[in-house]
Amino acid sequence: RGGRLCCLHMLACLGASLGLAPAHLRGPAARLALGRATRAFSGPRQAVIEERLASAFAPLHVVVENTSHGRKEDESHFKVVVVSEAFEGKRLVGRHRAVNAAVCEPDGSLGFHSLEIGAAKTPAEWELDSAVPPSPKCAGGDGRGMSR
Repeated sequence: RGGRLCCLHMLACLGASLGLAPAHLRGPAARLALGRATRAFSGPRQAVIEERLASAFAPLHVVVENTSHGRKEDESHFKVVVVSEAFEGKRLVGRHRAVNAAVCEPDGSLGFHSLEIGAAKTPAEWELDSAVPPSPKCAGGDGRGMSR
């Protein structure tokens, strides 16, 4: 899998330098693959989140950032930014619910400790303001609640 992504990245760089955009390098899935090829670490959980968001929203822009404390391999904290036409006409709370539903496991659980939705915007909103606020510090815990 890593070799395929590396090849996609090389093809994209070559295509960009020649001013070409081959059909197999267009669309959200290709952008996700190219993004993965350039990151230092992308674990299996992050890949699943990226694929679920791409499938649910066909985003024009998507970022899944592993914000886990300590070892990134723990994959416990993620911040996502999703820009999609699917958000047209939806209020912010509806967009966040849709992102949560897309990322959750089939049983409704999150599968990791923390999901931060940095932005869930339409393309027009993103064009006006692409700023994503910084993440707050995690208050800790193991995801089962602070009272334990």
